[in-house]
Amino acid sequence: MDKTARMRGVIAAIATPIDDAGLPDAERFLKLARHLLDNGCDGLNVLGTTGEATSFTVEERLSLMRSVAGSGLDLSRMMVGTGASATGDAVALTAAAAELGFAGALVLPPFYYKGV
Repeated sequence: MDKTARMRGVIAAIATPIDDAGLPDAERFLKLARHLLDNGCDGLNVLGTTGEATSFTVEERLSLMRSVAGSGLDLSRMMVGTGASATGDAVALTAAAAELGFAGALVLPPFYYKGV
């Protein structure tokens, strides 16, 4: 992640399509992402709360992140939600987002257990 880059403009919180097994459907996700970027969105928030990220396992989230990173879409226009109930999971997801080249990470504060 480039710490000097700034995402600006219309950044859509993109939904995550799922397949019949309830898993993220990367093909449909990428089609929707291309549509949004080609029709006026300046950027996308991948796997945020609108994308139901916390409904997926860490590996399912990483798999979709890898699909997006390998798709040819401009990652400088995308931030990825890396929040998780377990701090270690959030750290791992954020590190993966940086390694894959996403423009930023959207990290939630602790949201379930207060005072931890």
